[in-house]
Amino acid sequence: MTAEEIRDALEKCYPGVTDLELNLTHSGFAQEHPEIAIGVVLISAIVLGTTDPAKLAQYTHYSGRFVRAIAANMENSRLWVNGKYDCSGWYCGDHMPPQEDRTFWDHVLIGEGSLLDKKAKTLRVQDSSLIFWRDKLG
Repeated sequence: MTAEEIRDALEKCYPGVTDLELNLTHSGFAQEHPEIAIGVVLISAIVLGTTDPAKLAQYTHYSGRFVRAIAANMENSRLWVNGKYDCSGWYCGDHMPPQEDRTFWDHVLIGEGSLLDKKAKTLRVQDSSLIFWRDKLG
């Protein structure tokens, strides 16, 4: 499964997340929503069997800054530990999360920096969505 296939599957399963018209109006180009991009990074960690930001950035073609911000948030919430992603709360053998399961989207929000897991080490987070947009507009 490629990063593009993951992105397409997420867009198909969750069509309401990305509003291409709104993105076009505000940024001048149609672009996926940062939360879809975060989901691509999280699922890519499962596909590749690693949480290494450099490998994930290379695989997904997102910036290293963006992937490192997601990694910092996931590590802070103890969902990425020792190079492994603890996705046991939602992963059921299929790379795509069950649509009715909220846990995957909680992980996306943790990766974004807008939610902390109760096991988080600190209250400090990185705004990976802001980094995503700055990378796209910069």
